[in-house]
Amino acid sequence: MKPIHDRLDLLDTFVRVAEAGSLSKAARTLGITQPTASRRLLELERMLGCKLALRTTASFSLTDEGRQLVAEARALADRWAGLAERISGARSRPEGTLRVIGPSGYGTGFLTDAVTDLRAAWPQLRVELTLTDRVVDLAASGAECWVCVGEVRDPGLVSRALGSMERVLVASPALLARTGPVTLARLPTLPCVGLVPHVMGTLRLLDRSGRAQMVPIDTPLRTDSLLSSYRAILNGDGIGAAAPWMCQADIDAGRIRRVLPRWWLEPVSIHVAMPPGAYRPARVTAFIDALRRRMHRLPGFRPAA
Repeated sequence: MKPIHDRLDLLDTFVRVAEAGSLSKAARTLGITQPTASRRLLELERMLGCKLALRTTASFSLTDEGRQLVAEARALADRWAGLAERISGARSRPEGTLRVIGPSGYGTGFLTDAVTDLRAAWPQLRVELTLTDRVVDLAASGAECWVCVGEVRDPGLVSRALGSMERVLVASPALLARTGPVTLARLPTLPCVGLVPHVMGTLRLLDRSGRAQMVPIDTPLRTDSLLSSYRAILNGDGIGAAAPWMCQADIDAGRIRRVLPRWWLEPVSIHVAMPPGAYRPARVTAFIDALRRRMHRLPGFRPAA
């Protein structure tokens, strides 16, 4: 008979496979080979006497029994992990390797600041920070949390709102010298730098009273990178959007100017997404706390209630 810790290992492998939807992806997150993951799944099926997944070289899907087991296995894994941490006394000690994914613009700014704050407080902690502006498959990546802009649309993830970022319209002095004053009426005729998917097509502008104004814009240059968008604005390619934490120093130095100062773009929400389950390693909780502290210092940031 298998000892209980082996059964928990089999259940953990099964949950990772179910979340990743692939034996090979799950194997990479677990640091094992694909044949080892396959053997563990077969062993669990033999132990339970039922088929948990239907798999071919091209597809993978859970059976009814597999879907039922996923929910039960997650709950069991959470209880075991919580019990192990309480007994070991490690709840307040962030240890191991924290794997975080975040957007490139934020990642080279306050996200990295939060990571270095965390490392200063817990030098034994190791951190792997991956920066991308693409939607990620968190389960397949092996990361423990994903800091993202906008709503988290994956229903299989736990999403926690951190707050929202104020955004304003800015332009370089060189561009304004060429175009003249920027008004709501003239904005559709002026070049703008597009930031996919936030600044393109039509902008919804708000004044201090909350009154909204929809304005179409022309974006001859579009990018999905916040850093690239802001660089193009600095280079005078067009009017664009920026958060105060990013542009305030350049405004103060005269390298850039705010346009339409009585209007703001809709703020963008910032969330942190995590795999499902009640248990969170101490390193994840400590990172979120460090990130909140950093973000609360930023101009134009509004904390979530």
